[in-house]
Amino acid sequence: METMIGHKGKRPAEIGMTISFTLLILSWLNLVILFNRSNRFDLFLIYLLIIAGGIIMGILIFRLVTCSRVFVIEIKPEALQIKNIEIQAGKVKKIFIKGYFKPVIAVKPKANLLVPYKYCFCFSAKEDQGIEDLKEWADQHQIEVLHKRFTRWL
Repeated sequence: METMIGHKGKRPAEIGMTISFTLLILSWLNLVILFNRSNRFDLFLIYLLIIAGGIIMGILIFRLVTCSRVFVIEIKPEALQIKNIEIQAGKVKKIFIKGYFKPVIAVKPKANLLVPYKYCFCFSAKEDQGIEDLKEWADQHQIEVLHKRFTRWL
């Protein structure tokens, strides 16, 4: 693979996670309404959890709204560029592929325990060709490609 190969990609939609967090926040609100505690510390903890959950839910809703934006994924000889982030081949530990019909690809760096959200994408067109090009690039750099679920950092 001598030259750069470009594919169109987009961020994965997180509909299931957004729905589950919405239900979690609603159950926390129900907890506050049902148990009107007089202890200020308990109320402080409950409100703190609700605020943290609301922030996470806001992030997930923002991602759900922006997941349809298409960007370019460039497979270069020595690096992989996802949108505007360039990942050198030497810094990649593994590449995960999750799913069959609309596969989500995650690039796990050596320095991270979890996969950063910025390193996750799906091909918006020609998925099979994109995955084959990515596997070929990974084989050239001795990077392991796994077809399994992965844990992603918020």
